[in-house]
Amino acid sequence: MARTRMRASSAAGPRTSRRALFLAAGALAAGALTSCASREADERLATQERPVASPSGDFSAALVADGVELHPTIRTADGTEVWSDDRGHANRDVPGVVWEQDADVLWVLSTDHGNASVRRGEDGTWAKTPGSKDMPKDIAELAR
Repeated sequence: MARTRMRASSAAGPRTSRRALFLAAGALAAGALTSCASREADERLATQERPVASPSGDFSAALVADGVELHPTIRTADGTEVWSDDRGHANRDVPGVVWEQDADVLWVLSTDHGNASVRRGEDGTWAKTPGSKDMPKDIAELAR
């Protein structure tokens, strides 16, 4: 009886192996697609090393380190700081900092403090509005 069980599990083994290989190949293909999408998204995200220009080209956004915290910051094209987040974000959970595609509206995607948009008012000052109201769909996908 032990031989019968061994043969039955051996017979099931190759089927399981083929199934595992098929699933692994599918996972690799999905990972490659996700990787490509992530790279595209990464190009839009501002970092400490790489500021990203606003759609108008008049401003740029970057993460600025202050000790162990990161502060999303907006600068004019000549480098003058016009807004910096008053709340620091932990280095362990780097916030996403991304411009809307068609407007100079910056989104801060944070697991520390929640999402917020930063908009320039009629008087020229920038103000942060907490929450995800009116968040464009492409940015909402980055926030996941």
